[in-house]
Amino acid sequence: MNSLCRTTIFSMIVIVVVLSLPVMAQEMQERPGGMRMPPPEARHACTNKSQGAGCSFQTPRGTINGVCGSPPRQNVMLCMAQDRGQQRGSNPDQPIGNRQNGVQQDLRSKGADIDARDLNAKTVTSHVPDTQQGSCFNAATVTTCQAEGEPFYGQDAHYHGAEPNYIDSGEGVITDTITKLQWQKAHHVKRLGYYDAKQACENLTLGNKSDWRLPNIKELFSLSDYRGSQSRRFFIDDVFDLTEPGSEILEGDRFADTHSTRMMGQTWSSTIYSGVHYGRPGVEAAFFYNFLDGHIKQAPTKGGNTLFYRCVRGTEWGSNDFTDNGDGTVTDSAMGLTWQQTDDRQMRDWPTALKYCETLNLAGDDDWRLPNVKELQSIVDYAKNDPALDQRFLRQTDKHAWFWSSTSHGDNISMASYVCFGKCTSVDGVDTHGAGAQRSDPKTGNPSQWSSLGGQKDEVRIYNYARCVR
Repeated sequence: MNSLCRTTIFSMIVIVVVLSLPVMAQEMQERPGGMRMPPPEARHACTNKSQGAGCSFQTPRGTINGVCGSPPRQNVMLCMAQDRGQQRGSNPDQPIGNRQNGVQQDLRSKGADIDARDLNAKTVTSHVPDTQQGSCFNAATVTTCQAEGEPFYGQDAHYHGAEPNYIDSGEGVITDTITKLQWQKAHHVKRLGYYDAKQACENLTLGNKSDWRLPNIKELFSLSDYRGSQSRRFFIDDVFDLTEPGSEILEGDRFADTHSTRMMGQTWSSTIYSGVHYGRPGVEAAFFYNFLDGHIKQAPTKGGNTLFYRCVRGTEWGSNDFTDNGDGTVTDSAMGLTWQQTDDRQMRDWPTALKYCETLNLAGDDDWRLPNVKELQSIVDYAKNDPALDQRFLRQTDKHAWFWSSTSHGDNISMASYVCFGKCTSVDGVDTHGAGAQRSDPKTGNPSQWSSLGGQKDEVRIYNYARCVR
């Protein structure tokens, strides 16, 4: 950890303790020069632990969860507040926080540089482009990739699927050799409304072709690259053009106080949400993918909403071809994957979900695993929303359920991605993002300690369902 990172983290823990825990702040000892020292509990929590290890300690007003680290110019290991959760300001350098049990926790986004592939990953075959996530994680940090049977084994990086392969024609057209789709390479700096974007694609002539269209959400998500992490790299391969918008993008935005320009990469798909947008009957909405923060959500198609767009051409991609195998499994011939037909009614945190699939023996096979986020999204039925699943073949015991993927989220590696097959609700019970959206949850912890996540008050569950794949 470099000195700048240590300085930032130490400043964050001092802010947490001094501002949020006045009782403890009064008891803190002072060093020469007036510098306040963290409480002894922060030191004791990291006794005999290595740097980066998870830790927690009790305070008069609640629990501080964090990771062990050394402040600058101090030969001492301290438990420093773990940075995860709701962003408060549009300034990426502004302290951010979320109140848990009366304690103002520091929740600065904790990203990471993510490798493209672990050389020891098992090769799996399918027709779903790989996520490109090749680094391994535990509940809070980047780690060396675990061995089979160890905790956290079975995550995205332990398996490598169809290697994305893009061919640049030199004419502004990129061909994806897996999906056989051709994509517009260029980034449109000017954002358009849904119908204007749809029309712009239909009017496009590029590479001597005029049959361009707005992509559906499965096609658009096929381009997602989960090496992405805000301020590090976009959630799309570098072969495509993309730029972060300027500050003007947030002028007049009702979520401007909880979003930064690094989060404003929303790109339209043609997929209309079949449910009720935001609890507002009669409001048509379409799904989009955000190539700057790596999430699927929905937005109204009318009323002044403007997003980016990227056109595509070719045979429509993403439909499923399911076969019920009669043994508790379903094969999707279109994507080359076999799925557990129904969940086991058990909700689990992320490491437990990984272990469940790794140890599953079903239909005589023991090579099951938790699907990565692109594989999981491939079975969403966007024509449905309660749940968004073809229940003629795949069954869901709780129609409100969300399902874990094996993919960590690069913006905050203490979280992993899930897909909402049930409605994607806020803490107020409002279907803010739509069934079929893709979000991220803390990998472990107590959901009751969370008020919400993000500017749209995402519900925090932590305990989600698992549907295994092979």
